[in-house]
Order: sequence, then structure tokens, then C-alpha cells
Amino acid sequence: MLAYSKANESTDENTYWIWRFMVDKQYQGKGYGRKTMEKVLELIKTFPHGKASSIQLSYEPENIVAKTLYASFGFKETGEIEDGELVARLTL
Repeated sequence: MLAYSKANESTDENTYWIWRFMVDKQYQGKGYGRKTMEKVLELIKTFPHGKASSIQLSYEPENIVAKTLYASFGFKETGEIEDGELVARLTL
């Protein structure tokens, strides 16, 4: 799930959010997640809904596989927690 958020009273920047990124358990560990994330980032960088300065996502703190995958693309944790999940940001 992908969303686009325009600047508002709580943030001064436009940003894309990857709200959910899931790969069925039987397909995990086969490179599908990495390839799909590459394609998602390619799409976002075309700014299909408008310009933005970052991409954000969140994941459960114990999900080390997700954290490692996202970090390999340059996502850095912001220190924020949203609904119990760590928020990470990639500057565009």
C-alpha cells in the first residue's frame, strides 16, 4: 500500500508512505521483496502524485529482516514510533 501526503500543519514536507509491504511466507527469502522494493522506489521517484522530499515506512521493532532490507535501500530510523512500529525515512 502506497500513499502520498502533502505538507500540512503537522509536517512541512510532501512525502510518500509505504504503508504495507508484505510477501507471503512461502515466498520469503527468494529475493521477491528486494526486487519489488526496487520497483516501488523506481515508481515513487517518478513522483506519480506530486513531488516529495522523502519516503517513509514503518515496521515492527522485532522484524530484523524488514529493518535490514529497508536499511539496505538507505532508510534510516527517525526515532518516531507509530502504532507501535518504528518509522524509517529515505530522503529523495
